Amino acid sequence: MPAQALSSLPGLLLRAVATLQRHPQGRPPLPALQGHFEVAGIANTHVARYRQFFAAPGSQVPLTYFYLLAQRAQIALMLDARFPHAIPGLIHVRNELRLHARCRETSRLDLHVSLLPHRPGDDERRVKFVVNISTAGRLLASCISEYQTGRGTGKRQTAGPEALPGHYVTTDWAVAPATIRRYAFVSGDCNPIHLSSLLARAFGLRRAIAHGMYVIGRVAADIERSNGRQLIAIDAHFRRPVPLPARLSFGFAATGGTQGDFGVLLPDEQRLAVSGAWECGAGETLEPPSLSVRRRN
Repeated sequence: MPAQALSSLPGLLLRAVATLQRHPQGRPPLPALQGHFEVAGIANTHVARYRQFFAAPGSQVPLTYFYLLAQRAQIALMLDARFPHAIPGLIHVRNELRLHARCRETSRLDLHVSLLPHRPGDDERRVKFVVNISTAGRLLASCISEYQTGRGTGKRQTAGPEALPGHYVTTDWAVAPATIRRYAFVSGDCNPIHLSSLLARAFGLRRAIAHGMYVIGRVAADIERSNGRQLIAIDAHFRRPVPLPARLSFGFAATGGTQGDFGVLLPDEQRLAVSGAWECGAGETLEPPSLSVRRRN
């Protein structure tokens, strides 16, 4: 399959608006979709802006940066007329990223993306994409993203209040709408549900919400600063949206020297927004961020 040039994220999101006319009847079977895309490379200046936004330590390409590429490949495949669902209605519920090799080159990158068919026992309201990012035949990073295609029916079961485990080291975060606007500019993800409460309500949300991958980018940077080592894997479950402005509590714990779990809590609601697991490399340590880099809250 010849590779296609991968469009910019704003251009893909603009084209995604037209998919609102898709109205699948019932739960249609998923087609076997695959795509092969290419980008000219990773711009060091853009990586630097991304790292500066999160005050990420070191000089490497952060693991979560690869999602910016994987997301573009996923949306490009969703634009295929055979994909039955409207793109703006999808809800990101899980994301798993893994670094396979350090990215030292800025030459052409190949992105292979696949829509996984449903297997017996799978929740048919969910769709899963796998993206492999490589250069010159060498796998650099992989991304698995899972989306829910509808909000479902029926009442949500009432559960008791949630909290971060007592052994977590915790930090309080504040997330302002202006912070999310800056992240949208850096990431290219200008989905209006993150920028406008009016438009967010059109999709059933009370207010504009933070990008899930903004939260994970911040999680990753905090873990790296604490451990002094590069994150090589993170598996995040998005349990509920983060309405703006937000007050959050982040905590994580290591079960060994290089891996553990984490959580991001909405303390006012006593509900977890995100939970998951992480893994750091056991190799070289990271340099701290430059003193000129400011944390953007």
